[in-house]
Amino acid sequence: MRSRFLNLKKLLGFSLLIALMSACTSNTQQNSFAYITNQGDHTVSVIDLQQQKTVNTIAVNTAPVGIAVSHQLQRAFVTNVESASISVIDTRSQQVIKSIPVKGSPVGIALAPNDAMLYVADWYGNRVIAIDPVTYETQNEVAVEKAPAGIVVSPDSQHVYIAARDSNDVVILNAKDFSTVKRLAVGAHPFGISLSADGSLLFSINVYDNTVSMINTRNWEQKRVTVADHPYCAVASPDNKTLYVTNTLDESVSVIDINSGEVLTTLIVGETPEGISYDAVHDQVLVANWGENSVSVIDAKTNKVINTIAVGDKPRAFGQFVLNTN
Repeated sequence: MRSRFLNLKKLLGFSLLIALMSACTSNTQQNSFAYITNQGDHTVSVIDLQQQKTVNTIAVNTAPVGIAVSHQLQRAFVTNVESASISVIDTRSQQVIKSIPVKGSPVGIALAPNDAMLYVADWYGNRVIAIDPVTYETQNEVAVEKAPAGIVVSPDSQHVYIAARDSNDVVILNAKDFSTVKRLAVGAHPFGISLSADGSLLFSINVYDNTVSMINTRNWEQKRVTVADHPYCAVASPDNKTLYVTNTLDESVSVIDINSGEVLTTLIVGETPEGISYDAVHDQVLVANWGENSVSVIDAKTNKVINTIAVGDKPRAFGQFVLNTN
């Protein structure tokens, strides 16, 4: 009887150990990291979003602004506007493994969802460049006027959308041959640009008239939503229901119901909020605050600011900066 009892205890203990190991493995697999470009000190801060703290700081080239990350490639690509280059970070080793020279002033950057091409907006050179993200060779380029800034690629990787700040419009390119599909007039000085998760809606963030243009990508119809002072970037929730917009001079984030176009609430975050991304693993929104060297964390379920994380000097994080590890 005693032997059977001891065997049962061993079996229960073993089962508990397996359960604990599975839980730890599951948590590790489902974590995510934020890569925050810090223009002021030429670094990238790496935030462990499960631990809610900065766990690494990576030196890059001069004045990093844009960021694009890939789980499949295990890379983070960083535009350095003053050194005319792109730093390539291996997200496993957390080290810069390549510097790609770019003649001009690279600002916006985006990876195709299929990871086959990297697109870079040359701000002063008025062009968009296509770069192979594995060989780092330039594949194509096209003139895009004026002052191309934000850039995003459709979910099917077939179209590239660019905010042309100084011509007050959005340029849509065919990703295959770089031909212009359409140019759409939006608000004054569009800078950030974003898509809904299903690609059916395009969002142009119009800095000078405090609006967001919500554009139907099937028929190009649009409506404008008024937000707070000097909006900059936006990100949509994965369920296509909510849009989050940073307002740089209001130190806030506007939370918009995508279906109705109604501003649901305005959240006070850090000083001069710029880049913004959605962390689908933890269901939260991350906001880079340029003016106070921090990242605000918003709980997307409650739309409340729940944390502030210190990063480097003058964080921009212009682009998609959250990397999921699962």
